[in-house]
Amino acid sequence: MKKSVHLNWIIIILALISIITACASSTGGTKGSTRGNLNRLKTSKEAELRKSWQDYTVYKRGRDRSFQKGFVALVYKFKNDKKIKMPGKWVAVPNEESIADSKVLYLTDVRRILGQDDVLYGYIVLPSKDSALVKIIDANTVEIIYSHRVQRIGR
Repeated sequence: MKKSVHLNWIIIILALISIITACASSTGGTKGSTRGNLNRLKTSKEAELRKSWQDYTVYKRGRDRSFQKGFVALVYKFKNDKKIKMPGKWVAVPNEESIADSKVLYLTDVRRILGQDDVLYGYIVLPSKDSALVKIIDANTVEIIYSHRVQRIGR
């Protein structure tokens, strides 16, 4: 019985070590890395992004099965040959009026979307409780992996 418990602990420790080393070796968006960066801006740029919306292709992500209005997140992608893959329920925002109606209702962070060699692809506006990762696909393509945390009342 004791041998089995010790073996389980050894397996858990080895798994943790391999996860930590794998994460450490694939961060930073440097050459050879598969992970880009989302750098939080020190001051909110959300109002400025809304004013200059015509410089971007804007995408919004709706709420999954929610009675609340508003959107979970917005992506402002520069209009250029760079691509941002966004799996899930992202929808292009067609015009200025739609952008004015597309607001993220919670306390928000604005982060730069950086790819290979720290090339700027655009910005993501998301609630501070949510998280997102950038995966580098190739020199001209990144993918945003978004995770929305549902806030539970009474917990």
